[in-house]
Amino acid sequence: MELASDIYVRQAVDNCAWADLGDGAIVIDSQEETRMAPIVEREIAKTVGKRIRWVVNTHWHGDHIACNPIWSKQGATIIAHESCAPSTSQRDGNPDIAFQSRYVLEGGTRKVELEWLGGMHTPGDIVVHFPWARVLHIGDLFGWGLFMQRRWDQLSIDRTQQVLARILDFGAEHLICGHGPFPTPHHIKRQLDYYNTMLERIAGLREEGRSVSEVKKELPPPEDMRDWWRFVDWKHAHNIEAAYSGL
Repeated sequence: MELASDIYVRQAVDNCAWADLGDGAIVIDSQEETRMAPIVEREIAKTVGKRIRWVVNTHWHGDHIACNPIWSKQGATIIAHESCAPSTSQRDGNPDIAFQSRYVLEGGTRKVELEWLGGMHTPGDIVVHFPWARVLHIGDLFGWGLFMQRRWDQLSIDRTQQVLARILDFGAEHLICGHGPFPTPHHIKRQLDYYNTMLERIAGLREEGRSVSEVKKELPPPEDMRDWWRFVDWKHAHNIEAAYSGL
């Protein structure tokens, strides 16, 4: 589907996005299975009619990089955060361009802006901004059924709040995520409100001497967010544990 001017998405369990930069197509995330390569290529041929010149990986998980070797051998430049490069030096499809904090890719008629927002889902998370259309690809930083944090024992609600606030700073009208239905800026704002309210309530309950188990009983998951997450109860419970231990 065409999400905005010359920006397209194949929406499924694993989303794949691409755009026309004037002298070639840029693809964001390269799927979980190599069998998807010809399927995506046909869609790009129908919508953009140009070869794949760049592939950007929002992070280095297997469900986002499978077609890298195929498109690299076809001449595409692979771009990712520098934290993705060291462990992949012997693999086909490893990053040709590995940047630190920001990178601007200049196409023939358009540019895209890449920014590192790591430390929430993985160390190498980046977002991809399409400024001409006010579209932001956020990878797995937020989205359908996700538990966004990198590991349960490394959950930083502070970092999560920073990343979500930065996503809003872009002022995008449309968000693309790595999996399933797309969130809106409203969802990001609601998630931030969820954390702010939870932290305030937990701080008060902890001052009263409540245990983490008692806090979990006192603070059920918000009803208006139940259809956002899979396994919402244990994800919410884990957020409470992280917030409680961090206060």
